[in-house]
Amino acid sequence: MPLMRAALGLLAIFFAHYLGRSAVGLFQRRERRSRTISWALRATVCLIAVFWRYGPDVLAIVVSALVLVSLGAGVWCQLHPPKDEGLDKQMFPDD
Repeated sequence: MPLMRAALGLLAIFFAHYLGRSAVGLFQRRERRSRTISWALRATVCLIAVFWRYGPDVLAIVVSALVLVSLGAGVWCQLHPPKDEGLDKQMFPDD
């Protein structure tokens, strides 16, 4: 059972990252509301499943903290996209 809870915890962390990205996209009006709700439901169900049988033990608290960190990282990644370095122009000049 602990292995299953750990797997659900990893899924919750993954889903929280994409929830953060989707929430920023929704705020910027580039994302559909249904997609953000689906990420929120996935992350919530996985997090509840981690807490379900054993309550707030060490694994559940660590997963909850990592879910919050992952959510924040998703928000930050969406707000700070990588800059275009223009490598295609350097490799294939127009000359």
